[in-house]
Amino acid sequence: MHPLSSRSRRSWGALPGVPRAALVLLTLMCGVAPSARAEVPVQRSFLRLSSSNGHGAVMVDLEQKKVTHFREHLFATEEPVIDVSGRDVFDRGQPRVVHSRDLLFDAFFGLRSGGTQRWLNSKDVSVDADASGYWRWADGKTGGTGIASMVQKVGDLEVTTFVFAPQAVEHASFVMALRVRNTGNAPATGVSAFSLHNFHLGFGRPGVNSELEQNGETVEVNGNVFSEKGFAGVLAIRPVGAVARKSAWLASATGSESGYDVVNNGGGQDLPEYTAEPATGTGWVTGYQFDLGDLAVGAERWVGVAFAHHADPQAGATARQWLADYAGSSNAQALVNAEVARWASFQTETVKVPAGVTADEESVVRHSAVVLRMAQVRESEAFLREWLTRDNEARRTRFKGPNGAQVTLPGTVRHAGKGAVLASLPPGEWTYAWIRDGAYAAAGMATLGMRTEARDALAYYLNADSGRFRDFNELRPYNMPPYIITLTRYHGFGTEETDYNESGPNIEFDGFGLFLWALRHYERTTGDVTLADQYWNTVTTRVADALVALIDPGTGLIRADSSIWETHWNGRQRQWAYTSLTAARGLCDAAALAERKGDTERALRYRNAGEGIRRAMAERLTDNHYVLASNLEELESGRGYFDAAVFDAFAFGLFDPKGKIAQATFRSLDLRLSSPAGAGWQRNDDRYDHMGGSDLSPWGGEYDSAEWVIVSLRGAVAKRLAGDTQRADRVLGWVRDQSLKNYLAIAETYDEAKGTYKYNSPMAGFGAGAYALALAQRADATEDPACGAYFDESTLVKDTDAGTPEPDAGTPDADAGEWVPPDAGSVKGDVGGNGCSASGSGAMAVWLLAAFAGLALALRRRGA
Repeated sequence: MHPLSSRSRRSWGALPGVPRAALVLLTLMCGVAPSARAEVPVQRSFLRLSSSNGHGAVMVDLEQKKVTHFREHLFATEEPVIDVSGRDVFDRGQPRVVHSRDLLFDAFFGLRSGGTQRWLNSKDVSVDADASGYWRWADGKTGGTGIASMVQKVGDLEVTTFVFAPQAVEHASFVMALRVRNTGNAPATGVSAFSLHNFHLGFGRPGVNSELEQNGETVEVNGNVFSEKGFAGVLAIRPVGAVARKSAWLASATGSESGYDVVNNGGGQDLPEYTAEPATGTGWVTGYQFDLGDLAVGAERWVGVAFAHHADPQAGATARQWLADYAGSSNAQALVNAEVARWASFQTETVKVPAGVTADEESVVRHSAVVLRMAQVRESEAFLREWLTRDNEARRTRFKGPNGAQVTLPGTVRHAGKGAVLASLPPGEWTYAWIRDGAYAAAGMATLGMRTEARDALAYYLNADSGRFRDFNELRPYNMPPYIITLTRYHGFGTEETDYNESGPNIEFDGFGLFLWALRHYERTTGDVTLADQYWNTVTTRVADALVALIDPGTGLIRADSSIWETHWNGRQRQWAYTSLTAARGLCDAAALAERKGDTERALRYRNAGEGIRRAMAERLTDNHYVLASNLEELESGRGYFDAAVFDAFAFGLFDPKGKIAQATFRSLDLRLSSPAGAGWQRNDDRYDHMGGSDLSPWGGEYDSAEWVIVSLRGAVAKRLAGDTQRADRVLGWVRDQSLKNYLAIAETYDEAKGTYKYNSPMAGFGAGAYALALAQRADATEDPACGAYFDESTLVKDTDAGTPEPDAGTPDADAGEWVPPDAGSVKGDVGGNGCSASGSGAMAVWLLAAFAGLALALRRRGA
């Protein structure tokens, strides 16, 4: 995803006049004996647990002690905003989009016991963080379900809140259930439970992570089932358990008229009973009171509430029927147990765990399968109102009705979103379908036995509304061929999109090769050849042929694009190694598919193209010491060309992991990009390679220096293939331990200095899928050279005496002829450092080094 803006800094080694004493001091304080330092202690820093059934998503925040998010779709956006002519609408150079909506402000339970009552999100009711997390799919197991649990204690009563999106409901819906258990030595008397649910259903589409307005909401009740409706649709709210009181009040109410105040003020007052006719107001809140009576020692009681959303404000009866069909006469415990049983069936009948895993690894990989399943869109239809964000603002759509006929809104449309795997689940920002993340996700699904899910994921890309950017001005010099794989990502309804900033759009070609790799991986793993056979014409003409057409005849590499780190355009596009390595691998796999099909002409053409790109990489993208560079332009400039994304050149089998290109590249990446706090690697050197000067990557920031899980897991695969099992095991162990501590979520990044979760979690393809692939590669212990054999490195000759000098004086690495960025002062493991950490003598040395560097820079600017 695109980098964050930040004031960038240059490598200390590239600053002229840095006193040699600083380097000596760093050596003395950190020591010179090569040894591998341990990672920083794992910390719990991720406290928001999401659940999805592929139609919507819900999230409980263990820090706020309540449910804080419920979205009408799993994905972040529906489709582009279009004008009356059907053209995309732009506003100040940015495309307007139809955002999905977060419908919930908050929801939580309360409890009366010991003669007083309180809401369970009160500051005096703590959460047992160790006991909370995703509920187990079987006794003795950890996680493996999409059921979030939050455990609290109120005196002798243990109260556990369960929150999940029910797999059996094919609509945006969720359940929150409460189990109250007496763990004391005496009966608990006069126990009651309360629920509060505050939905916002008013105007606006501010983005799925922002609140809607709450104007014009109406509440009505049928028996004990509430319907709350507004501009954003209707919520059916059904109690699960015997209700003592049903209550509704306006958020502006106070005292005895406010159910929140009644419980929050303690004592034993009951919720105010709601008996009014349907009423419209601003900020309706609903709630229930469940009188549980006395609880004997060891006894427990269950209550709950189920919710379902329909985008049509007049469809309350339909939404209520969904819940009636789902819950029936079941109690809350039965609903939770039924959901556990569904996930247990998934774990036992579908998921195939790689061989040789430990119990802890099994927990993480089984839950990774859950994340992959929850991150996949399962809806194919959506009800659209005639208004977009408020009354009388017309909405338009390109999509037709379920019967293929033109739709006049309001109405239901059939879209192409089903099967998409999003990059992350909430609270991650990346609830979009990137092809890059999706390829690793689909491969991970196939590896884990999720054949149906993997097939749906791959078929999605072949049926989505793509090829929309072929006539972009940016692509005119390329004579862009017809294509089907998106150049960036997709809206939720399956329409290709790209994001923009001041440097224009993201245009990425790595998805073509990644799709071809994932398609063959699926075929080889599952044995299902029907998918490629069914779509063979599309796969060849609009994926593989399009990729061949993007080969630059001048360099033999894939033409310049934005690639994996999404650098955008307008001078930021480069001939990236990652794009070329994915193209080479993908074309080799396309050749193998063509051979199976008996399509010998295409097989030869794709193989020649893939091998040609690989040779161009070896000749044009390696420096004089055989280090594989990030991109051609930075390599030719002589600096700042280190990027951990190139690990995939070896994980994908383009080059021999034990060969000279791999070994030189590993040494350089270990030395320059090893994370100061963790076992993995930062994504590239762009944050550090240009302070005070102008170079080819002036956009670097904290996103670049963070420790990236995807490159670390792919690096672990490459390292293991190279025989470095120690580093590979360290990385897998680090990711495992981080996930176990952080409720089984695999992060996008870790903070490079503290080791805590950073930016987006939980990740699907870049997290769960990549972790499954790494474990499977460890279990298989087999190599898979692209096009059947590694590149013949004996044909590659470099002038290793020439070096790759930097413009400024510094301290070069003898192995690779480049300079070391400051990071946080840590050189670890394989690269011979003793691992100066961000504390103690190492931190002091780094501080002193930074001080010397700053002084030198100041003197330089003053002309000294």
